[in-house]
Amino acid sequence: MVTVQTVIAGRYRIIRPLGSGGMSHVWLAHDAVRHLDVAIKQCTVPDGLHPDQQGVVRTWALSEAQAVARIRHPHVIRTFDVLPDPEGPWLIMEYVQGRSLQQVIQEHGPMPPARVARIGLAVLDALTAALRAGLLHLDVKPGNVLIGDDGRIVLIDFGPAVTAAGVAALTDARVVLGSPKYIAPERLFDRVSSADSDMWSLGATLYHAVEGRPPYARNSTPATLRALAAGPPDAPRRAGPLTPVLAGLLRLHPAARISPAETAELLHRVVTPPRSRIRRRVPALAAAVTLLGALAIGGSAQGGERPPAAAAPAGFVTWTDPTGFRAEVPAGWTSSRMFGAVTFSDPAERVTLRISRWPNPPDDVAAALRAEERSIRLPGYRRLRIEALPEPPDTTWEYTYTDPENGPMRGIRRVLRGSGTTYVVEWRAPRSEWAADLPKLSMVVESLD
Repeated sequence: MVTVQTVIAGRYRIIRPLGSGGMSHVWLAHDAVRHLDVAIKQCTVPDGLHPDQQGVVRTWALSEAQAVARIRHPHVIRTFDVLPDPEGPWLIMEYVQGRSLQQVIQEHGPMPPARVARIGLAVLDALTAALRAGLLHLDVKPGNVLIGDDGRIVLIDFGPAVTAAGVAALTDARVVLGSPKYIAPERLFDRVSSADSDMWSLGATLYHAVEGRPPYARNSTPATLRALAAGPPDAPRRAGPLTPVLAGLLRLHPAARISPAETAELLHRVVTPPRSRIRRRVPALAAAVTLLGALAIGGSAQGGERPPAAAAPAGFVTWTDPTGFRAEVPAGWTSSRMFGAVTFSDPAERVTLRISRWPNPPDDVAAALRAEERSIRLPGYRRLRIEALPEPPDTTWEYTYTDPENGPMRGIRRVLRGSGTTYVVEWRAPRSEWAADLPKLSMVVESLD
């Protein structure tokens, strides 16, 4: 039995449970060799299967997990190692601190179409990377889309069969696993699984995110299946420009669904609508004067805006910076500028957001941040992590410190690639308010362009 402080494979010490489901148990653990926290999952056989079916799942579990471990993509959870075990393989994975899309929806309700489109593009990239490796996911749903505290979007928890051979073996054993609310109809009714099935599940996931409920929301599983068999889902009411994507993905027949390329094009249109040709631009000289002269000019976070291309989400305004970037920032926050960076502060001046450009980042951004750390003078400073993310130069630096006025604080500095440049986004907030305010940081990171 796995408990806190249990050591797995002589190196992974269990810290606490992270969650469990019908097919796995997941814990946070510390890797004594790599000296970092990891997520460790044991794959289990779901209840309710015939013993012969359980045997098929166990037979294929190890090789299918090893196949997933070969994927390297920033939007796919990284598997460091797969350990055999008679009860089911152990997966040693990167630990991404954050919440599932399901949790975000439950806590904050339906999302704006543009934000849902950004999430859709990330998941679509992940599915495309898997398909390039010859793999399917077959369990795409809001609970398997992770929104990192640093804004990263990660697809997790591939199904127990991901290769063509593994899918065929489970199909022959009449095993279909997953949530009926998000499984493509051909998987349920015809026992056929393909890349088109993952696209249907993507559509169901995006529908849930923008509408606040699954496309076939019924009181019971039998009622859900009857609704799925009867025809198209309920017409969306909140989707707006996302409606063509949902309609194209949630078609009954797999061959009629829009392709990944068409899906990407439609999602990009939702994220970045065509802008007016007469869009006003700040002259380069004026921008230079602003950067050099306005070292600490305060004002409303709305004062530097130009009319946005699309309506900002509720509680946010679109900031168009003289240096050329756009981002959704919390409404009502004040702004100031110093040495080329813009800082936003909440009305109580307890939470701050700082955005700047990094014109020529070094090849090893994490090393550069560790070098900068040596000059930090924050009282009570303690590093939580400095680590490179899968796609350079994306890097995260997270830390805590004590502010003389606001008490215990927590901060995160995220280096990420933008449109042709690299940005540094830094967020600081009281530790007591950290979790509640993180959705705002996610919105900023996702919208930065």
